[in-house]
Amino acid sequence: MGIFGGKDPSSSSSSAVGSDADFADFAASTVEAVANAATSLVASAVTGNADAQSTGPAVRPSLFGDEHPWYAFWLRVGPRDFLTEYFIISFLTFMITWHFVGVGLNRKIAKQFILNRVPVLQREYARVGFQKTLTTDEEAKEDVAAGKYVGNEKNLIREESSQEFVHYDSGRANVLSTVFEISLKGRGNPFLWAGETAVAFFFDSMPAPADTVMITTYTADGSDAARTGGHSSKYDGFVWGVVNKRAMAKHRDARYDLSLTKTVDTTKLSPWLTVMTENAEITDTLLTKELIAAIEQVGPAFQYLLITDQPVDKPTTIAEFEKTKKRIILHLNIEPGDDKTNPLMEYFLRLPDFLVTNAHFRPEVLRKVRGTRDDERRKLERIDEEKKAEERQANKDEKKKQERDAKLRGLSADEQKKFLDKEREKEMKKASKKQVKRV
Repeated sequence: MGIFGGKDPSSSSSSAVGSDADFADFAASTVEAVANAATSLVASAVTGNADAQSTGPAVRPSLFGDEHPWYAFWLRVGPRDFLTEYFIISFLTFMITWHFVGVGLNRKIAKQFILNRVPVLQREYARVGFQKTLTTDEEAKEDVAAGKYVGNEKNLIREESSQEFVHYDSGRANVLSTVFEISLKGRGNPFLWAGETAVAFFFDSMPAPADTVMITTYTADGSDAARTGGHSSKYDGFVWGVVNKRAMAKHRDARYDLSLTKTVDTTKLSPWLTVMTENAEITDTLLTKELIAAIEQVGPAFQYLLITDQPVDKPTTIAEFEKTKKRIILHLNIEPGDDKTNPLMEYFLRLPDFLVTNAHFRPEVLRKVRGTRDDERRKLERIDEEKKAEERQANKDEKKKQERDAKLRGLSADEQKKFLDKEREKEMKKASKKQVKRV
């Protein structure tokens, strides 16, 4: 203390120094406290928000149980989830495309085959195709002379299926009608086509799929005499044909009329051809040089040329046997660039005229031909008699059964037992007699 009781300057200065030190400590501690307080405040705010979120109301799940909106399908699936669908769509696209391309190709082949024959057909027939326009009309003569089709080409062929097409001609002397039946490969179905090809490759008995045409001319055989001023188109009935040896067995098994013939090889024909006939004189008359040259020009595509008055399928009754129509049939394979078949086609279309003029044989020849038909008729009559005998026996057995049942109903129980015992004894005696005879 000072003299007058005041503070000591040294002590005050020392106290001032101590006060400054205390202030610095306070200031430092205050800054640290403020920083710590701010940090704790931020932490508490974050914790409080998290707690508030965790304790707040639950978020409602979407329609599919995930966090995506119901319409955001691209967020839920990927390309790998549609592998099955990709396969199905690709397969259907392949099948549909193959079908339309294959069917279109078949239509083109069938139409082109007939178009290539239009010139000769329009010279021979008054009506070509399924139309009313006639090739004999005045306005059609120029088109016929130029080889153009008279009418709409849509009426040229009729599509029965993706593999079957039909063409029809009529209006000619000695002919009722001519029908082209075109059978093509199953190009519209890849599995059918591949299966037929594979089966034919591994089994010789199965023919390979091929494009074929069967042309059938139904001859008038006298039915047009009233319309032609008395002209007779009759000729003798018989079965005769020239057949490709490679397919002879198949055609003979498939056709009843060919089974009535005998196979005869002749030096007039190439080694791959043979004649199937009922009599040698018929062959001498029908096997002309023009026919041989036309067939050999066609080559292996030729299957057979047949003149017949018998059905394709074996008749089972007398009525079916008598319903025979005289026909001329030409069977060919359709090959690309088949113009070489035109000479044979022209010969075939004019063959009815040749038959009307030349197919009248000696009685000895016709007697042999009729003998074959009489044998077939007797077989059918025998079968018919056996069927009638079986029916009579069945009716007789049924009548006996009804009489037996009526008799049993009128007997008492004891009498029925005696009656049945007698029947059983008779049956046993019959059986024992049969056994003795067999021994």
